[in-house]
Amino acid sequence: MTYEEALAYIHGRSRFRIKLGLARMHYLLNRLGDPHRQYPVVHIAGTNGKGSTTAMLATVLKKAGYKVGRFTSPHLSSYCERIVVNEQKIAPENLASLVQQVKPVVEAAAEKPEIGAATEFELGALLAFVYFAGERVDLAVVEVGMGGRLDATNVVSPLAVGITSIAMEHREYLGDTLESIAWEKAGVIKPERPVVIGPQPSGITEVFVRRAAKTGSPLYCVGKEINFQLVKADLTGTYLNLQWEKEPAFSVRINLFGSHQAVNAALVYGLLVLLRREGFSWRFADLTEGFNHVKWPGRLELIPGNPAFLLDGAHNPEGCAALVKSLEELFPGKTVNALVGILNNRPVEEMAGILAPKLGKVIATRVPDPKTASPSRIAAAFRRRGIATVEIPDPLQAYEAALRAADSPVLLTGSLYLLGALRPSLTRESR
Repeated sequence: MTYEEALAYIHGRSRFRIKLGLARMHYLLNRLGDPHRQYPVVHIAGTNGKGSTTAMLATVLKKAGYKVGRFTSPHLSSYCERIVVNEQKIAPENLASLVQQVKPVVEAAAEKPEIGAATEFELGALLAFVYFAGERVDLAVVEVGMGGRLDATNVVSPLAVGITSIAMEHREYLGDTLESIAWEKAGVIKPERPVVIGPQPSGITEVFVRRAAKTGSPLYCVGKEINFQLVKADLTGTYLNLQWEKEPAFSVRINLFGSHQAVNAALVYGLLVLLRREGFSWRFADLTEGFNHVKWPGRLELIPGNPAFLLDGAHNPEGCAALVKSLEELFPGKTVNALVGILNNRPVEEMAGILAPKLGKVIATRVPDPKTASPSRIAAAFRRRGIATVEIPDPLQAYEAALRAADSPVLLTGSLYLLGALRPSLTRESR
């Protein structure tokens, strides 16, 4: 099987719509020798900040000398970015070999009416679990795909769980209220296993408190047991002080932009303290070095050039609000021009209203995905806020127009799929 054939097989599973539930994953993993039980796992759930949290934790543990697997989704430019060991994405030929290995099991299961066909995300999680076992990782950091309770990754028995902030998302699957969404995400909390949660909207922390009490799981909160103080956030990074309970505070720099990363760093610090209790030792030098060198492409990522581009995958109102705050931190008192593409199932008008105060001109384009919102819908949303907007449906042509016309920097946002399609052009040395 070639890499291209493997990708075609993976993406071909998209015809099997999302099917929340764990029975099929347990069945498939059992047939493959339960690879997910061959190494410890830290499970990361939440709405915004899951990826940054996962990247920070994995980077620190690598600095501490461990072999660390990392599973995240979605990817930017290559599917291989989803499955990473020690910051090295899986090689295309290894992904192809993995698909060839698990395909007979997946196909046989699909023939059983009581099991059924695996979805694209289920297959991706399956591939990651098998790969990490083959690589004999010391630990894997696994990001939840959607929700938590019935997410395909929730087959693991984690050493610890981290839950970032909760916001409205995937209402058709998780419920119409923050409480119902939080309840679904709280399903990753396992009996007697510790959990760290980030700051939550009013009333939501109690959802996790109740779940932790029911499962006998020690619960630690950012802002209570884990404290942080933001020092500054600018184009040199994010600086803060961290403190666990009554222990002395210490200073760190995060190699990621935006004050919201301070909250994620505090959550990671809490998880590291808990992992140390489980035998995963690390030094403060590992933590500071890991934070100082972490990379998470597409999330307030500045790509130098003339003009420079700032990439951010804000794709919901909460992400847009964090982006606006970060733009004020990075470019105080200034507006930036933007290239924007958004999926049609997102609240386009609300997102435009949040972004508008920090934007000068906008180029509205299509996301290279069938679910894209039309450039005319995006443009109309910004024009209603008084933002001069042009429509260029082809993303590459829109990018070229931004290169010709924009002052530095240009914000590229609205969808990770758009960022992933254009990022290879942005990072070319010839630009």
